[in-house]
Formats: sequence, structure tokens, C-alpha cells
Amino acid sequence: MTAPRDRILIVENDPVISDMIGRQILHPAGYQFQVVSDASSAINRALQFAPDAILAELNLPGLTGKDLLVALASQGLAIPVILLASKGQEVDIIQTFRLGAADYLPWPAREPEVINVVERVLKQVHDQRERERLSRQLHNTNQELQQRVRELTAIFSVGKAVTSVTDQSQVFEKILEGATHVTQAELGWFMLR
Repeated sequence: MTAPRDRILIVENDPVISDMIGRQILHPAGYQFQVVSDASSAINRALQFAPDAILAELNLPGLTGKDLLVALASQGLAIPVILLASKGQEVDIIQTFRLGAADYLPWPAREPEVINVVERVLKQVHDQRERERLSRQLHNTNQELQQRVRELTAIFSVGKAVTSVTDQSQVFEKILEGATHVTQAELGWFMLR
């Protein structure tokens, strides 16, 4: 079963096929879906609906499924596209993979095939999002660790200066330099009683 946020945009000009895919296959499996009938509408709807994947007919009227892949890429939309293709369109299918298609479904397809392909593509989407989240988390943790190393280095140099310098004013100056460095302050001063 899928997460409730998974959204599929169906691009299909045949209402019978789009109804079968959306209402009879995807909706009962827990997916949210929207349907458009052409590639031009798909681009606009993708911007509004923000689907997790697009399921599109290869032979759409006007702009084809291949054109849709090119248009999505030119808009900077990294949405995985699953293409529906009839048997005998192997050359076109290979071209769609070269254009960035995530997968394809030979049509007509049975319900388990549709669900398996959609789940496989969405797993890749979820895995990619998780990798990006972990990468950001790693970057932030690395930044924090680098800051801590800088702080410890400053504290170490202050400690070293305290033990090697005999003049009290120089000791205070080194402590103040270290404290302003660690706290990233622009200015610092000592107040002695």
C-alpha cells in the first residue's frame, strides 16, 4: 500500500482508459490522481498538482509522450514518467528511455502490472527524496562539527598561550581573542574587579 500523499497525473485522451487506470486501479490502491487529455495540459497540471509520478500515453494527439518528456525536462520538472505503449512500439519506447522516461507499461496491461510499475517508480522517488534528506542532514552535521573543531582549536590555543605567557595582560588578550573567535563575536572585552 502506498503513502496517502502519492499523487499520479494520468495523461490519456481515451476516457475509458483513464477511468480504468484512475478509478479502478489507482484509487482503490490508495493513490490520489488527476486526469488530463493532452501533453500541454499535463505540463500546466504538473506545475499545479505536483504529482509524484506521471502516467502518460505515448501516442497522445498533438504533443506525444516523447514531447511531454522533453517539455518537462525543459521546465526543470524532475517528475518520473511512466509511458503506456502498445506492443510493436519498441523503437519509440527505447527513445523515451533516452529522453528520461522512468518506466513503461505495455498496453493493455492488467491491474497488478500497473500497480507494480507505479510502486517501483514511486519507491525510486521516495528513495531519492530520502537520499537528498540524508545528504542535507549530513551536510548540516558536518558544518556543526567543523564549527566545533574551530572552537576546540581556539580553546586549545588559548590554553597553550596561558601556560606559555607570563605577562598577565598578554594572557587576558589571548583569552579574549579565543573567546571572540569561538563565539564569533565582532568585539569583546574583559571587565576585571
